[in-house]
Amino acid sequence: MKVFIAVDMEGLAGLVQWDNARLDQLCAFMAEDANAAVRGGFAGGATEVLVGESHGNMRNIMPNLLDPRASFLSGQPKPMNHMGGVDDSFDLALLVGYHAKAGVLRGVMAHTFAGHVFSLSFNGVEVGEIGADAALCGAHGVAVGLVTGDEAACREAELLLGKVRTAVVKVGVSRSAARCMSLDAARALIEERAADAVRNAAEFRPFTFDGRVTCRVVFTDPSYADTIEHLDFVARVDGRTAEFEGEDYLQAFERFNALHFLAPTVR
Repeated sequence: MKVFIAVDMEGLAGLVQWDNARLDQLCAFMAEDANAAVRGGFAGGATEVLVGESHGNMRNIMPNLLDPRASFLSGQPKPMNHMGGVDDSFDLALLVGYHAKAGVLRGVMAHTFAGHVFSLSFNGVEVGEIGADAALCGAHGVAVGLVTGDEAACREAELLLGKVRTAVVKVGVSRSAARCMSLDAARALIEERAADAVRNAAEFRPFTFDGRVTCRVVFTDPSYADTIEHLDFVARVDGRTAEFEGEDYLQAFERFNALHFLAPTVR
């Protein structure tokens, strides 16, 4: 059984704020939460595990700290952004260290891909990184079996994905404060839930957007929409909103992915 583990940073155990002064520690935390999921994956029956990075420059996991049974995919740019490496040979995906979408009440470090994106939707369904990444997996027939992170992120996953295991490792007090489990307890929980998800992989169904897909992006400021509106496939909806289509979800997402990197270049 092949398992893909995507690891973000904001939903890691014990982390409540971005802090570049403590980057080595944050990278170590990332490896430890990933290792908990890797251990659980193999305990649940995985025969192969690929760990993919889904935070920032995607060069954060310290290779010397990662469980040697797992291979890992690091760096960017790469197709499908966070989910680079996923294909139809995988049996299940686990999302570790994830956060809620932008604007969610008491979502710890909640955002949607970038600080200049206020809202993202596909075919009228608003998603954050959990939903967008789950749909990238779904486009290849791969279901998400586990999401770990703060309470708001796990609640978002359950509402959107339905049958999915979650591991709440902290509860937000504000966007930059949380009540956290001990690191040992949190990683034990991640390992337990990962094993359970992999062991019961047949229960989960891929999350998909079928057919032609319309993407709508609401930016935090009109300047970002100004930058991209003259592309021939982009329609300006209002001051902060742009809309475009894709022949399928993968094309719609890749267009969004390129545009959200392009939008801040002029402002």
